Amino acid sequence: MIIHTKEELPILLDYCKATPYSDAKPGGDFYKIKSQTFCFPDGTIQTREYIDKRKASVVIPITEDKNVVFVIQPIALSEEGSLIEFPAGYWELNEDGLQAGKRELSEETGYVPEKILYLGSHYQDPGSIKQKVDVYLALNCKKLHKQKLDKGEFIKYVEIPYDLALELMDEGYLKDANSYIALSKSNRVLQKQYKKQQYNIKNKSCK
Repeated sequence: MIIHTKEELPILLDYCKATPYSDAKPGGDFYKIKSQTFCFPDGTIQTREYIDKRKASVVIPITEDKNVVFVIQPIALSEEGSLIEFPAGYWELNEDGLQAGKRELSEETGYVPEKILYLGSHYQDPGSIKQKVDVYLALNCKKLHKQKLDKGEFIKYVEIPYDLALELMDEGYLKDANSYIALSKSNRVLQKQYKKQQYNIKNKSCK
């Protein structure tokens, strides 16, 4: 489906919301907490704890119609219970960032890009996570197949006009840090490409 106004978004977010079912308790299997000592410039030795997890990729999919593809899913640990984000996920064994990004895009949305660009990487939370997140811009995406979700995944995908996507970022609807950074990176790249296209068109018209 395509969202054309901001007023449509809260309905989907509420539909995808996760709500607490029990109280929090110690323990866990997915993440592991490790500790490591470091020597600082003043000579002191300090211990830091961090979450040990796999690297991840996030993808900004843009369709042939210049719509941005987002996913909306339950995010149990967020205050809202659900968030609007870009397709993203952890690298599987023997994958690199590009392979992981393409796979997550395909599985979560069923869209396949004509071209994909690497936009760099960033730390999601450098105070507690060592691994960086790779960012990719997927261009001229087409819906080629159904979602292929893992057991327990609940994901809705939507197309949003690019200008409206920027409004969502500016007005605080886009709360996921990875998605916010990714959209900021993609906007700079697309603006440069647009200016270059304009320049080429002007030069051609002058001949």
